Amino acid sequence: MYTILAIDDDATTLGILQAELKALGYRVIAEKSPLKGVDLAKEFPPDVILLDLNMPQMTGFEVMQAMRKEKAAKDVPIVILTVNKDKETAINALKSGAVDYILKPHDPNILNMKIKSAIHQGIIKREQNIDECIEISHKGEMVLITIRGKIDLDEFRDSLKKLFTPFFIKSTRGKICIFDIRETENISDDDVQKIVKILSLFSEAKIKIVAGRHYGEIVSSADINEDVELFLSYGDLDQALNRQ
Repeated sequence: MYTILAIDDDATTLGILQAELKALGYRVIAEKSPLKGVDLAKEFPPDVILLDLNMPQMTGFEVMQAMRKEKAAKDVPIVILTVNKDKETAINALKSGAVDYILKPHDPNILNMKIKSAIHQGIIKREQNIDECIEISHKGEMVLITIRGKIDLDEFRDSLKKLFTPFFIKSTRGKICIFDIRETENISDDDVQKIVKILSLFSEAKIKIVAGRHYGEIVSSADINEDVELFLSYGDLDQALNRQ
């Protein structure tokens, strides 16, 4: 049974979350105080944290900053639950450490999907080799390509040549290729152009990008092919795939 820690200063919201998530089979810890929430996450790390942004004592952004300093809690996936509808708030939350977001009032089915996605991505991250610039994994007919670190280094170019062979690129024809660029460092305009060139190699695949905190830089590029689908989070991607 997975454990969800919900941190929200609104008692009504916490009550709704407890009832919904318990019915879905989760163990739920509800906390109104963000200070106590940080302590709970540190002492009893949950599988996922649901976090409000607008709270007294500490904002959600301050909670995420505190979490990053705690060894036991820094890798716990955080899903933001907020009334803030603007995309910039969501992007800033992802830059601060969240893996996903959902708007209040929430759809319980979408929330459950995003929680499952956060748990799954947490498992994948623990299994990945964070020292690799590029990492490739497969799930059925989908190919996941994780890109991390600085993409302008010789080490990154060497990995491109080693992994993106003609045989590998040919094997992706007609498949869904998911490019996860959330763990790349700050992306410049030149870096975006390098990403565009990489994507052009996979022109016969169905390309989807999970951009996270880099969403703004990618969406503003006029050079991204219109057939490429761009997502802010894995939860958004999973939601789109389930609709197909």
